[in-house]
Amino acid sequence: MSGFFKRLKDEISYLRNKNWTLTETGQFWDNLEEYDDINSKIYPYQMRFLNSKKMIDEIKIKDFKPNNCLDIQTRTGNGTIFWSKEFPTAEYFIADFSKNFLEKSKNNLKERNINFKDFFIEKFPLPFSDSQFDFTISYETIEHVANYENFFSELIRVTKKNGIIILTCPNISWEIVHFIAAVLNINHSEGPHTFLKKKLIDKIINSNNLSVLDYNTTIFLPFNNKISIKIDKILNQITPKVIKRLLFLRHTYILKKN
Repeated sequence: MSGFFKRLKDEISYLRNKNWTLTETGQFWDNLEEYDDINSKIYPYQMRFLNSKKMIDEIKIKDFKPNNCLDIQTRTGNGTIFWSKEFPTAEYFIADFSKNFLEKSKNNLKERNINFKDFFIEKFPLPFSDSQFDFTISYETIEHVANYENFFSELIRVTKKNGIIILTCPNISWEIVHFIAAVLNINHSEGPHTFLKKKLIDKIINSNNLSVLDYNTTIFLPFNNKISIKIDKILNQITPKVIKRLLFLRHTYILKKN
């Protein structure tokens, strides 16, 4: 029960507060020292990268070989590390609201000799030119920005025409799961956030100059043992798409700027 009531109070506060700042987001992640210890090797975390790569491979985007890539809210740099193996000649731009995460990601990328530039983000607009990037990746970030429409507009602004945007975010149906897991100290808190309804995400996409090249929803059993992973993969294959959209953990969009 140690810390239970504080965690409960914090999670209720996160649910109620819909007008936090990027500084508050950064401060939350600054204090999550165990992020990589928790996430780096677990199945649901790795699937955010593996699934989006599989989707891009299946789309077979003609001659997609980006010269540069923006990894927004890079956290500890794992997205950049993953994609640098696929596109080793690209230049990577890492950006985060957390100074602590940015330092960790810089160290991780230097260890792997990845070509990158780093940016600490305190406010919008993003410190990048219009149509600067061939490839923009945003893994589980839009829900951590209070003004999510402005954030999404910025992703579009800095992406080139015909550039690719990967956008992932949690399914709103998992809000209660994350709440309970944080209160019971089973997993780390999501901090300041608003889980978005898929209809709202689709509306934002449709109101902008974007094409949805592919979309899916993945992960029903977010556990890290061989049996549950095997069952989850079977469920992913046999579950009707309409059910997956309602109940599975993560939405993934592959978008093209027209």
